[in-house]
Amino acid sequence: MRIEGGTTKGRRLQTVPGLLVRPTSGRVRQALFNTLREWVPGCIFVDMFAGTGSVGLEALSQGAGHVYFVENDRRALLALRANISRCGAESQTTIVAAALPQAVRKLPATRQVDVLFLDPPYASDLAEATLITLDDCSLLTPDGLIVWQHAMPREPLVLSGYTLWQNKRYGNTQLSFLTPAEKGSL
Repeated sequence: MRIEGGTTKGRRLQTVPGLLVRPTSGRVRQALFNTLREWVPGCIFVDMFAGTGSVGLEALSQGAGHVYFVENDRRALLALRANISRCGAESQTTIVAAALPQAVRKLPATRQVDVLFLDPPYASDLAEATLITLDDCSLLTPDGLIVWQHAMPREPLVLSGYTLWQNKRYGNTQLSFLTPAEKGSL
C-alpha cells in the first residue's frame, strides 16, 4: 500500500496482517481525493476507524492542515504510528486511541473539523452509532463534509440537517458524501 498523490506520493505504508483491518484501496482513495480537492488544502480532517491511517495520511499529502486519527485496535495503532513516522507527519497529527462512537467525545471540543471520514467494519452498525453521536455535538464546521465508506448495497444514514450530496460506487465499495442541508446543492 502506498500514498497515491501529493507531497509524499509513492511512500510505502505498513499494513496489518490478516483480515481484521481492511485498508481503503488506492483506487478508492484517488477517487475520494479527486472529489475532495476543494476541501482538503489547509483543512482539519478526521479519519475515524483509521486502521493504518492510509486515508488520513493521503489527506496530509494532499495538503490537509491537521489530521486526527481515531483507532482502537492495538495492532492497527502500531502500524498507524509507524506510518505517521514514515511520512514525517508527527507534528500534523493527533491519535485518539479509543473505541467509536465514544471516541467522538475525546476529540478536542475547541476545534471544529472540515472533513470527517468514516470507514467502519462493513458488517457493523458502528457508522450509524457514530453518526448519531456526531449529530449531538458541534464537531463539524458549518461547511463541513462527512464521508462514509460502506459496502454495497447499504443505504447511508443521512443526519437531520444534512443532505446526501453524492454517492459514488467502486465495486463493492460506496462513498456517501453528506453536506449541511443548506449546502446540499454544492
